[in-house]
Amino acid sequence: MLLQFDYVRPKSIAETIGLLVQHGSSSAIKAGGTDLIVWMKKHLIKPEIVIDITGIAELSGVSFYPHKGLRIGANATINQVLANREVKRSFPAIYDACLSHSDRLIRNKATFVGNVTGGVPSADLVPSLCCYDAVVHIAGPDGERDVPILEFITGPRRTVLSKEELVTHIYVPYIEAQAAGCYVKLARRNALDLAQASVACVVVDKQNGKDFRISCGAVAPKPVRALEAEKYLKGTKTLDETAIRNAADKVAESVNPITDVRATREYRLDMIRELTIRALTTCIEGLRGGRMS
Repeated sequence: MLLQFDYVRPKSIAETIGLLVQHGSSSAIKAGGTDLIVWMKKHLIKPEIVIDITGIAELSGVSFYPHKGLRIGANATINQVLANREVKRSFPAIYDACLSHSDRLIRNKATFVGNVTGGVPSADLVPSLCCYDAVVHIAGPDGERDVPILEFITGPRRTVLSKEELVTHIYVPYIEAQAAGCYVKLARRNALDLAQASVACVVVDKQNGKDFRISCGAVAPKPVRALEAEKYLKGTKTLDETAIRNAADKVAESVNPITDVRATREYRLDMIRELTIRALTTCIEGLRGGRMS
């Protein structure tokens, strides 16, 4: 069946919010459009009006502010994030996650923020953002608000966004201490596939010891930080193979995967353990002279 809808290109955030207020649930925001077009073709959504925000300059760009953090605009593509030299240096887990997303051609169109606002459990960019305590900045008719990434996604394809609100950018705080990070993903093929399971890890080397941040993807309805595993590792005196495996078991206990066409629950739990071991080992080695922020 042929889809019919109106198409508008507002010139400002205020105009966009006005359109969202006017049309509500019958509207859809388009930036990169790589998810939106697929969902519309599958009739998962049937908007009466598509609001194209790509002409709004305020929503563009990737900016790094020394000792403060990274600002990623709603229109910034994943390749634009990859091209920012500070991302690879200071936020390596985000850099890895961007590289794991689709392929170069799709990343030229797909927006970083769009991957987050879709609320898909297998989204590549969300676990790394959780490890960096990212904040989602939202604008709406009642003003602006900031929502921590762990609170932003509430379930599969569900977020705290109302139909009248728009994500303008994502802010990622800078880590002042020496840190290492990575993102590892399991998929059925090396490219153009969703994650069956994924793990992001950031290890921060502070004067009073190491802080560990671990987050998983594709194994729970919404983003998960493996807090019990993080506490266990922080209290561990020797980060040997046994400690890492014990932590991996605790990470598996923190998730609740399903069985679907891509993997069984049991397989995902086993792979979360293995991915956690790989991610922790990579970060610990990074602090010894490899990839550091």
